[in-house]
Amino acid sequence: METRMKQKHRLALGSTIGLLIAILVGVILWLLGVSLTKLSDVYFMIGLALIVVGVVMQLSHAHLFAGFRRRRKKTYKEKAAGTPDPKMDTSNIAIKKNEPLRLSDWNRWLWIDGAVLIVIAVVITL
Repeated sequence: METRMKQKHRLALGSTIGLLIAILVGVILWLLGVSLTKLSDVYFMIGLALIVVGVVMQLSHAHLFAGFRRRRKKTYKEKAAGTPDPKMDTSNIAIKKNEPLRLSDWNRWLWIDGAVLIVIAVVITL
């Protein structure tokens, strides 16, 4: 239990450090003469990319394709015997599909970081 808590804190700390580095790099680039509009565009696109990666990671664990058959080529003996494909157990498929979505720590922090970067981008352009 304690190691799980340490992992959560480590992930939050890494996320905070990443955001601080992004802000620091933005300030340095602004001091070097990069326009605020370009910085805002970059922050917005990075934030959007983080949110999309979080959504893709979430959907990859959603069992969207549970129950689809993977066809394999029948051997000559199987064709000659004429045996039908075994039926799929629908109760197991339904159990998988009806499981609640679980938010992992990575997804949560990707979404938070993406939203923070988008908010920073909007604030910069005001």
